[in-house]
Amino acid sequence: MFKIICRCAFTSPCMGSLVLLCGLFFVCPTLLKAADGPRQCILEAGRAVDNADATAFEQLVDVDAILEQALDIFVRRASNPQVARDLPPMLALLFTQAAQKQGSVRALLLNETRAFVLNGVASGAFAGRKPSGAAAQGLLAPLFANASTGRKEVRHVGQARRDGDGWLVPFVVHDGGNGESYDVTGRITGADGCLRLTSVVNIEALLEQVAAESRSVENVAP
Repeated sequence: MFKIICRCAFTSPCMGSLVLLCGLFFVCPTLLKAADGPRQCILEAGRAVDNADATAFEQLVDVDAILEQALDIFVRRASNPQVARDLPPMLALLFTQAAQKQGSVRALLLNETRAFVLNGVASGAFAGRKPSGAAAQGLLAPLFANASTGRKEVRHVGQARRDGDGWLVPFVVHDGGNGESYDVTGRITGADGCLRLTSVVNIEALLEQVAAESRSVENVAP
């Protein structure tokens, strides 16, 4: 899932948190039958990240759908001329081209962001372990240059509330990399006996929070 909202989301120290919010959750199929299954899935998600279980993560979370949701918002905001002026020229061009639903640039952005999330889980970086491997290089390196790779901890999971064909579950994700906490409302739905987080209902509010944090960091930078 781009300076104001779009650039802040992909170049600020908050990016690791935002990306993880777009693909943090999974549950095993049996949880669908449990009375508190939607709430339990959030707790299981935290354990999956702590265990660096990227295989289960990739199999059971609808990462692609959630990243599509986030990218649609980033692209829409980047179309604002005031926002575009604050973007590096190359990134501005990328986001303009990403507006094409079937375009190769959009696919590239989604694939690179997805890889960042899965690598963060698999490496244990999102569990608080020291990141390993080389830093991102090439055209998309600025997207993740300052991303927070500190521990992502699920806290304060609230009660699930029925909403249409799914459930809404409030919870908090604390980012050990930047010390910030994010109030999230996740939508969990069931299909083929499985529960999955399929969207983040308040994702625009989270983007606003990330943007404010990024502006604050830049204002105090030497």
